[in-house]
Amino acid sequence: MAEILLGTSGWDYPEWVGKVYPPGGASDKLRYYADLFPIVEVNSTFYRLPAPSVAASWVRRTPSRFRFAAKFPQTITHQLRLVSTDEELGRFLAMLRPLREAGRFVAALLQLPPSLPFEPGTVRAFYASLPRDLPVAVEFREPSWLRPESYALLREFGLAHVIVDGPHLPISLETTAPFAYVRWHGHGDPLWYDYTYSAKELSDWVPRVRALAEKVGTVYGFFNNHFRGDAAVNCRTLAEELGLRAPEGPRRLL
Repeated sequence: MAEILLGTSGWDYPEWVGKVYPPGGASDKLRYYADLFPIVEVNSTFYRLPAPSVAASWVRRTPSRFRFAAKFPQTITHQLRLVSTDEELGRFLAMLRPLREAGRFVAALLQLPPSLPFEPGTVRAFYASLPRDLPVAVEFREPSWLRPESYALLREFGLAHVIVDGPHLPISLETTAPFAYVRWHGHGDPLWYDYTYSAKELSDWVPRVRALAEKVGTVYGFFNNHFRGDAAVNCRTLAEELGLRAPEGPRRLL
């Protein structure tokens, strides 16, 4: 059975104070979070890349067992739309270097825009521009990507297909890399991630995650429904149903 690491998409949300963090807040939210979960998906890199020194501070502030995933910046996916990205890719890789050198980085998330259709030539050229030793997970958000040729390109370049729970595309447990990457967005309207998963919905994911764990070496999963602290609560519930042990630390969810 593969290792299963579950966490949330981000850790710094004001509404988590009093729900995930103490009522007075936490002096270091990332350090506090790392006592609750073994991994985090850094989503702030999508909006603005921090300096490499900031990423180095993440390493110093978390225990050695803790792992990071991080989103590609939107300049690559939404503005340049995977074309002529060498300069932006270089900046992203420079930011990731402290995480990678510390052995703390698990995957870069390529969240594609819903307005971007699948075009084989463009996709192949972009995938070929990525370092072969960079673990990458690709999240489709437009139906034309759900075709055999698209999955074949992921397999050719060793990239993971992101398994998504959201309102617009069907759940596909297709695996294309040595690891699986799952994202729970929710089914809110109009905001997908303004959503609380029910006990039944979470229980339905237990056999799916276990099935993934039988096919790959590691399963990474992230809850993106951050409103009200739901991501943290839903993540902990699913982890408990899967029989996963909480990190060795002094803190638990409030």
